[in-house]
Amino acid sequence: MLKGSVEYAPSTFEERGAAVAFTTPLLSQTRVRRGERSRLEVLIPSLSEGLGIYVVAWKAVPEMVGMTMHDRYLHELIVKQEECSPQEIRSATLRAARRGLAGPEAVKAARQALEEEEEQRTLTNYLLLMSVLKAVGLESADVLKAGLDTDEGQRLTRQLMARAAAALRMEPNLLYARLAQIADTVAPVGLAQSPKPGRLLRGLMELKGFKSSIEDWSNEAMSEAAPVAAFCAEVAQHTVAIGDAVLGNLHRRVAAIGQILRDWDAEMAEIRRLAARIAWLLDGWDHIAKAWEMAMERDDRHAQSMVVNELFRIIPLVPRLESDRDLSGEAERVAAVHRRSVRAFEDWRTGRMDVDAIRRIEMLKAKAA
Repeated sequence: MLKGSVEYAPSTFEERGAAVAFTTPLLSQTRVRRGERSRLEVLIPSLSEGLGIYVVAWKAVPEMVGMTMHDRYLHELIVKQEECSPQEIRSATLRAARRGLAGPEAVKAARQALEEEEEQRTLTNYLLLMSVLKAVGLESADVLKAGLDTDEGQRLTRQLMARAAAALRMEPNLLYARLAQIADTVAPVGLAQSPKPGRLLRGLMELKGFKSSIEDWSNEAMSEAAPVAAFCAEVAQHTVAIGDAVLGNLHRRVAAIGQILRDWDAEMAEIRRLAARIAWLLDGWDHIAKAWEMAMERDDRHAQSMVVNELFRIIPLVPRLESDRDLSGEAERVAAVHRRSVRAFEDWRTGRMDVDAIRRIEMLKAKAA
C-alpha cells in the first residue's frame, strides 16, 4: 500500500534504509527498511519534484511496477533476510547477480567480488595473527620466512599462537575464534597496515574522487545543473569527513589488539558499531561514483547534466542524528534549481519497461559490484 510522501531527510541510517541495486529504472537505487511491525518498506524518491519520498509496502512493489526477472528474484531474496543492513542487502544482491539475470558481466563481477572478499578476510586474519604475536613479544620472522601457506609455516604459527594464548590466559581455540570474528567484521574495511584496502576503504577513496570531479564540473559547466552538482559535492565531502573520522577510530581500536582481547565484549561491540557505521555512511555511493565516472567518459555536457539531476534525487544525505550538521535545508533550496533543470526530462522515470535504461543500469551494476 502506498503511504504517500514523507519528509526528505531521515533521522537515522535505519530510517534512511539500505540502497538496493534493482535493474528496473523506476526502482534503481531505491531503499528498503523495516517499518511498522518490522514490515518491509520501499522508499521511492518522488519523480520530478526532487523532494519527498514515497513509502510503498514491499509486497506491493511487484504489483505496482513492471519488474525485471532479476529484480523479482532479488525482491524474494530480500524478504527472507532478517535485517536490512547494507551487508545483508549486498549479500542478496550478489546472490541474485550470480544467477545471471542481470547479464554475464554482472555474473563475472559478482564472482570476482566474492573471491576478493574471501581473500581480504584471509589477509586480515593473517595480519591479526601477526599483531597478536607482536603484542605478546613473540618473534614471527620464522613464520614469514617459511610462509603461512606452507606446512612448516602453519606448524610454526600454531606453536607461537599456543604460546600467545597462554600469555593471554585463554585457550588457543578461543583466541583463533576471536581473531576470526574480528577479521569477519573488519575485512570489508581493511586494516591500517594492510597492503590491500578493503572494499569500504576503496569506496571511501572513490567518494573522494567523485567529490573532486563533480565539484570541478560544477565550477566549469555552463548549466542550470551546476548548483545541483555543487550540492552533490558538498554532501560527498560531508560524508567523507565523517567517514575519515570513523575510519581512524576503528583502526586505532583494532591496532590495540591486546585491549580487545582483555575487554572482549565491550571492545568488540564498539568495533562492530564502527564498521557498521562506515558501511551505512557509504551505502549507495558506489552506484553514484560509478554513474558519474561513466558520464564523464562521454564528452556530452547535456547528458552529464541529466546524470547530475538523477544523482541529486538519490543522493544519500547523512541522517540528522548521525551528524552535527544537517544539509536538508540546503537540499530544499537546491531542489528549486533541480526542478528547473530536469523539467524537460521529467517523464523519463516511468513504470514502463525501458530496455536501454535497463542495459545501462546492468552495465553500471557490473562496475559497482
